[in-house]
Amino acid sequence: MGQQKRLWRVGGKRMSSAGRSIQSIEVGGRILTALVNTCAPMMLRDLAQMADLPPAQCHAYLTSYRNIGLVEQDPQTGHYRLGGFAMRLGIGFLRSDPILAAAGEAIKQLSQNLGHMALMLVWGPHGPTIVQVQEGTLGLPLNIRQGTLFSVTGTASGLIFAAFGKQDGLQEMIAQELDGGDSKVSVGLIPEPTSFKSQVATTRKRGYALAVGVPLPGINAVSAPVFNGASELALAVTIIGREEELSVEANSPALVQLLAKVKAVSEGAKRGTLPASQ
Repeated sequence: MGQQKRLWRVGGKRMSSAGRSIQSIEVGGRILTALVNTCAPMMLRDLAQMADLPPAQCHAYLTSYRNIGLVEQDPQTGHYRLGGFAMRLGIGFLRSDPILAAAGEAIKQLSQNLGHMALMLVWGPHGPTIVQVQEGTLGLPLNIRQGTLFSVTGTASGLIFAAFGKQDGLQEMIAQELDGGDSKVSVGLIPEPTSFKSQVATTRKRGYALAVGVPLPGINAVSAPVFNGASELALAVTIIGREEELSVEANSPALVQLLAKVKAVSEGAKRGTLPASQ
C-alpha cells in the first residue's frame, strides 16, 4: 500500500483524494476499465494487453471476478465480459446518487403521464449513454435499452451535451463524428458541420433540443438538461414518440411537463434538497 492522490468525477465535478491505497485493487481496476471502455466481449490476450498486464496475472484477477459475478466468460468463445454484479453496482449507483435518483423518478412520472418513452442519459466513455428507460404505454418499435449509445451531433439527447456540457472528451467526440470517424454510436444521423453549429446555438437559446423525424423517420424527440449543484450539466432527460402522438410545439404537454421536471430536479440539486435516494 502507498500514499497516492487520485482524481475522479462525481456528477460532473472533479474530486481529489489523498490516502492509503491497495495496489492490487487498482491493478484489477485496469481490467474493469478495459471491459467498460471496449463495450464488447474480449479475449484474454487483448484484455491483458489493454490492462498492461501479463496474461497469467490478468487471468488470476478474472478468475476472482468471475467468482463474485463481476465478470462472466462465454463458454463457447472463452471471451470475457462484465457480469451481473457489475449491473447491480450500476443500479446501486443510480439509486444512491441524489440527482440520478430524482431524474429516474422524473422519467417514470413523465412516461406514466404522457404514455411516451422516456430516457435518462449520462456522459459515458463513448458519449451519451442511456442508463434508464421507461417504455411508456404507447409502444415504439425501437431497440433502445440501458447502455445504448447516442450520437452527440445527430440526436436531441446529444445536442444537450454539445450545448451545455463540458465533459472530458466531448469536443474530441464532436470533431470525430463530424469528420466521419469510426464510432461505437448506435443511434444518430450525423449532420453537416454548419447545420450542427446552428442546432447547438438554437438548443442553448431554447434551453432544450428537438429532433423531428430524424434520425428515425416518423419519430420525434425532445430532450432537456439537468444540472448539478454547481450548475454543471449532470445528465439529459429525453422523451421519444411518434410524430403524430408527440408534439414538439412550445406549449405541447410533453415539452411543458419535461421542462418542469428537469427544472425541479436541477433546483433541488442546487439547493441541496434532493433526497439521498429514491
